[in-house]
Amino acid sequence: MHAHRLASPRIGEMELEEFELPDRPPADGILVSTGVTIISAGTEIANYLGRTTERPPERTTPYYPGYSFAGTVLAVGEDIHDFAPGDRVSGPIQHASAAVENRPERLARFARIPDGVTDREAALSQLSCIALNGVRKARIQLGETVAVVGAGLVGLLASRLAQLDGAHPLISLDLIEERRAAAIDFGIAHVLDPGAENTEDVISALAPAGVDVVIEATGSPHAFVPALKMARRGGRVVLLGSTRGTVQDFSPYAEAHLKGLTIVGAHVSTAPVIATPADVWTEAANRRVVLSLMEEGSFDVNPLIRHTVSPAEAPDAFAGLASRPEEYLGVAIDWSAI
Repeated sequence: MHAHRLASPRIGEMELEEFELPDRPPADGILVSTGVTIISAGTEIANYLGRTTERPPERTTPYYPGYSFAGTVLAVGEDIHDFAPGDRVSGPIQHASAAVENRPERLARFARIPDGVTDREAALSQLSCIALNGVRKARIQLGETVAVVGAGLVGLLASRLAQLDGAHPLISLDLIEERRAAAIDFGIAHVLDPGAENTEDVISALAPAGVDVVIEATGSPHAFVPALKMARRGGRVVLLGSTRGTVQDFSPYAEAHLKGLTIVGAHVSTAPVIATPADVWTEAANRRVVLSLMEEGSFDVNPLIRHTVSPAEAPDAFAGLASRPEEYLGVAIDWSAI
């Protein structure tokens, strides 16, 4: 069958290309039709610009972005028993009008979409799983002060999930004015500019002894040391953003050791692949939780999707996210008409 996908043949370039898929999946796979995918402004844009080990500048093979998918199962292989044709599912699939997935480690991360959740919402379940993994590792207790540094998509998703987990008060910080406005629109009461003169005073009033939990969601090495300084003695700092680059002027003794901080790496790959009695929260389990919260209305992600583009418009969206990130938040690609 004919299908279309996004491909980056060279650093800083993106195009929509046609490719071929089998009409039937292999025995251990599924064939899906895409409804909506979401662009990751962190990982995908970093790869698009050649700033990661996955896609370094010297790489000459194309990069195929995307891992936030919602769509419908068209066919399943004879060995697949968890899904059936007609099921609406979400999981990690690239930006394409259709795809075949038969990698067991990927299929294990999929979940069915409840009837009350749209593809547009369900496509955000992947970034929500990333955010929820960080919130779980923070081990927030009701009434603890939580500061989320970064009000991009992952930061705002983590903020709402932290609220649901008991964060009180919750503080959102971002240098970009448009993102602070988005945080206010998303219902966060305490939204601050880290560069403002009175920010430290406001945080001190909300958390006199320091913040219990700081979730760093920018991925910028420049945010690491300020996050440590914000935390109280014995507090926790969760590294949720994928920090790229070297942290400057970091003193482990002064900033972490002396304060007794717990610093937690929370990359989504740290979620267990298989549930155990010690940790049942696999990515699929987290996905079912966020989809259920979406269905009941306590986790409304619609305000975060500010742009919806066609596949043909997606290359321009990548260019815009790379050069003018303040103009964008959630960008959905609607594949239904292709």
